[in-house]
Amino acid sequence: MKCNLFAVIILVAGLPVSSLTLGAAVTSVAEFDKSESDPLSWRVVNDGVMGGLSKGDFGVSGEGILTFKGMLSLENNGGFSSIRTEKVKMDLSDADGLLVRVKGDGRTYQMRFGTDARFRGMEVSFMAEFKTRKGEWAEVKIPFNKFKGSFRGMKLKDEVFDPSKISRVGLLLADKKPGEFELNVDWIRTYGGTKPDDVVSAALSDGRFKTLAKALTSAGLVETLQGEGPFTVFAPTDEAFDKLPAEVVSNLLKPENAVELTNILKNHVLSGSVKLAGALEAESANTLAEETISITFSDGRVRVNESNLVNSDIQCSNGVIHVIDSVLLPSKPATDLVAIAKKSGKFSTLLAAVEAAGLSDTLSGAADITIFAPTDEAFNKLPEGTLASLLKPENRETLQMILVMHVLNGRVSAGDALNAEQAKSFSGESLKFGIKDGLLKVNSSTIVSADIVAENGVIHVVDSVLLPAEISVSSGSAKISSSKSPAELIESAIDRGVPIFNQGDHQGCADIYRDCLQELISTNKVSGEFLGAMQTLVAASRMVKDNTKRAWMLRNGLDHLYQALGRG
Repeated sequence: MKCNLFAVIILVAGLPVSSLTLGAAVTSVAEFDKSESDPLSWRVVNDGVMGGLSKGDFGVSGEGILTFKGMLSLENNGGFSSIRTEKVKMDLSDADGLLVRVKGDGRTYQMRFGTDARFRGMEVSFMAEFKTRKGEWAEVKIPFNKFKGSFRGMKLKDEVFDPSKISRVGLLLADKKPGEFELNVDWIRTYGGTKPDDVVSAALSDGRFKTLAKALTSAGLVETLQGEGPFTVFAPTDEAFDKLPAEVVSNLLKPENAVELTNILKNHVLSGSVKLAGALEAESANTLAEETISITFSDGRVRVNESNLVNSDIQCSNGVIHVIDSVLLPSKPATDLVAIAKKSGKFSTLLAAVEAAGLSDTLSGAADITIFAPTDEAFNKLPEGTLASLLKPENRETLQMILVMHVLNGRVSAGDALNAEQAKSFSGESLKFGIKDGLLKVNSSTIVSADIVAENGVIHVVDSVLLPAEISVSSGSAKISSSKSPAELIESAIDRGVPIFNQGDHQGCADIYRDCLQELISTNKVSGEFLGAMQTLVAASRMVKDNTKRAWMLRNGLDHLYQALGRG
């Protein structure tokens, strides 16, 4: 999954991809991976803009092959078909030219770039032709010095192509030969240049790590591993991934499994540059997935867990690569969200609040949820005395409202959250996600650690407590605003109760419904004709020991009251 949390996104031939700076070897302009495709970002431009009749279209296969095909017509002074991107920002100045893997139909196509160059105020196109062999795959080199300026077919000899200021990329056919055409493109990369390789670049240029490259892109880890580091990467070859069942790899590359994929990839990465001699001396190392892997020498081979070392000490600009012949699968989490929070030691206040609110069963249930977990330091940012007030039994409803605002249904990775931009929490409040000053935000809180995987969900660590709009916080207290109407209070209670009930916490759900009725009673928000019925219902519910029956009993009462208020 592409994720602008981690990657600088560009559009190449209409596909959003990561610009992988590979320096002396390769810069990946486009790999046309299925997970990168976004049909809305493609743009076809045929000669119909000038009255022509040519027709062209495109598609991306499940194998990551771009197909550009159609019918070229010379009628009405036409004769071209193209695909191109919207505005992009690319700097390929470290390279000498493009390397494109294509299978064509024997026709001559054009690679095109736009830059900041202008002619009469309009964009200049820089084009270079490349020939194809019918039905055969070939890698075609196109040096940057072959790109010549033009404007609407007119050659501009004085315009010089500047690969550091690329603003548009495209493919075009205009060979003056009417008839059907079809061009398949596997990838577009650069060659040459002098910049040293980072660990991702070195892996991609090696040629043995296509699956790993796709996985890094899907997990949004490309830019992270192109950072300063240093990193040590135990890189599984394509053959290593082939040892896994085919459905396992294909499922891991799906966007909904980004969290699991990220955890697996992190299990192949160490912090710091660790060469083989140092790894063997240490005998073990802790990965970024917080797993311990063993590095041993036995039977004449170096083993990383059960994997064999194929190559070692491939030096990169930001670390070192060791090549292995099997994927290092992390052990499955043996703990739920609450247990992981306890093990961390950073969430003592959160756990105490969950216990006081009666929500432990919700967080330990079997159904998947996502928690934005405030640290102890986050709770300490609340006004003095507020936390102590919230933990009191009489403020349980307020505490519940605050805590369930930190919970989403299902497993939601940081990348998924950012792409969705907003999501509805268990409290019914909408959480908004975005990047501000380079930091991932949920509302006004910063996500300081993301995608911590548990058996029953995902944890994202936040640096401040999220507060519902109806709760006002002041020194020593946190109170629910009384501005809501009775119908709105009932809606809010049901919004909070339903997901908790569905998580299996029937007692917590029943308590939310009871607290709503008690608030309606104590604040005189409904007319006297309903007060007696509500008081009787609350009293009767206390006699019901089965939490499931009690929850349904109170819910039915809320539903009848809601209808009586004219909102049902």
